Amino acid sequence: MTRPLPSEEETTSSSAGSSEKQTDTETKPAAQEPEEAEEVVPEEKYKQAGKIASQVRDEIASAIKIGARAFDLCEAAETRILELGGGIAFPTNISINEVAAHYSSPEIDETVIKEGDIVKLDVGVHIDGYIADTALTICFNPELEKLLEASREALNKALELVRPKTNSKDLGKIIEDTIRGYGYRPIRELSGHQLDEYVLHGQKTLPNIAVPHGTTLEEGEAYALETFASTGTGSVHDTGQYYIFSLQPVRKPIRNLCAREIVKLVAREFKSLPFSRRYLSKQIQRPLALGLRELTQKGVLRQYSVLADSKGCHVSQAEHTFLVTKDGAEITTDK
Repeated sequence: MTRPLPSEEETTSSSAGSSEKQTDTETKPAAQEPEEAEEVVPEEKYKQAGKIASQVRDEIASAIKIGARAFDLCEAAETRILELGGGIAFPTNISINEVAAHYSSPEIDETVIKEGDIVKLDVGVHIDGYIADTALTICFNPELEKLLEASREALNKALELVRPKTNSKDLGKIIEDTIRGYGYRPIRELSGHQLDEYVLHGQKTLPNIAVPHGTTLEEGEAYALETFASTGTGSVHDTGQYYIFSLQPVRKPIRNLCAREIVKLVAREFKSLPFSRRYLSKQIQRPLALGLRELTQKGVLRQYSVLADSKGCHVSQAEHTFLVTKDGAEITTDK
C-alpha cells in the first residue's frame, strides 16, 4: 500500500515527518527502555509474513483472468492470508488501468476484469504486527508489456543499490531514470515506505522520483519498495471514492451506535492498521454510512481515497518488502 511522497522540507530531516507520519508513529507502543527495543530484532516475523504474502500474491495472480470479479479476488486473497496464519496488514487492492492504488472492493462491487485491462494486485500480511507488502501487475494488453517491464526493472535496480547508509534519493533517481528510459513517467506522489510494528507507513519514505534530499537507510530496518510507471501524466488525484480506513489515536465523544461498534471492532482486530469497508459490512449488521461519516468527520478514522492518474491511461506497479542487512537488501517477499 502506497504513501504520498513527502515534501522537500520533510525529507531534509528524518526526525521531522508529516502529520501522517506522526499519527502512524503515535499508534506504536513506546518501549520502556530503548536498549531492550534494540535487542528485539523481529527478522523471523518479517520473513514469515513475507512468505505468506508472496504465496498469496502468486496464487491470486493466477486467478486474475478476463471476466474475474475484483470483489472475488479481494475476498480470496484475504481468506487465504488468514488460512495461512497471517493477519491482514491492509485490504487487498485490485487497481485497474489508470487507478494506481487504494481500490479495495466495497461490499457491493460489480467491477469485472476486461480484455485490454492492466491489473495491479497489492497484498499486505502481518505476523504480530510485522508487515510484508508486495504487488505485481497482470496485463491483458500486449501493447503494454513494456510498461510492466519498466516498473519491474526500476524495482530491481533500486533494490540492487540498497546497503546500510544508502540515501533514499539515490533510489528515487534510479527509479525515475529507469522508467523514463522506457518512455513512461513515474508517479511522483507515491512512494515506498518504512515498516515497523503495526506501522504500515513509517517515518522514512522511498521516492519514485529524483529528489534533492533523502534519508539514510540503516541496517535492521524494514521497507516496502514500490515502483509505479504510467502512460499518463505521472501524477495521481483523489477520486473521491473511499473504501479503506484506519483508526487514529484521537479520543472524541461518539453518539452513533454503529460508529461505536466500528471503533471497538477495529481497535481489537486491526489496531492502527488499515481495514476495508467490505470487512466491516460482514461484521456489523447496522448500516455503515452514518457511522463512518461521524468517525471520519471527527478525525477518529482516516479515509484513503482511491488514487488515479488521467482518464484512459495505464499504470503498472511492482513491489517487494526487504530488510536492510550489511550485505544489502534481503527481500522477504521473493520466493
